[in-house]
Amino acid sequence: MGHLDVDRFKQVLTEMLDTLIGQSRDCLDVMSQEVAAFADVTDRATAESDRHMTIIMRERDRQLIDEIHEALERVKDGEYGICQECGEEIGMARLRAQPTATLCVHCKAMFEDMGRPYMVPAGSEAAFLEE
Repeated sequence: MGHLDVDRFKQVLTEMLDTLIGQSRDCLDVMSQEVAAFADVTDRATAESDRHMTIIMRERDRQLIDEIHEALERVKDGEYGICQECGEEIGMARLRAQPTATLCVHCKAMFEDMGRPYMVPAGSEAAFLEE
């Protein structure tokens, strides 16, 4: 991968990082200022569910922030765009779709296939066990 490509991905990663950090700060500000008095249990349950979903989304953002920091570290070390499994170059299309990618398409597919549990076909007799 050329130097210009790496610089472009560094810029994309930095912009993603800035956006996520800004969103996280805004969310924390909103959540810390919320004062809630609910008229009934249903309203309270809805608000708690919304708050829980927001926390889950922020956790996903935090994980992505960590991945971006790791990708920027790979840029700094000259290892960005290199598959951590096979050492081959990660394709440009994959990096455009997932700038934090650490594996080439082939290795990623291999790991996904290894991680899938064996599934019994739905029509087979072993699919449902009766007592």
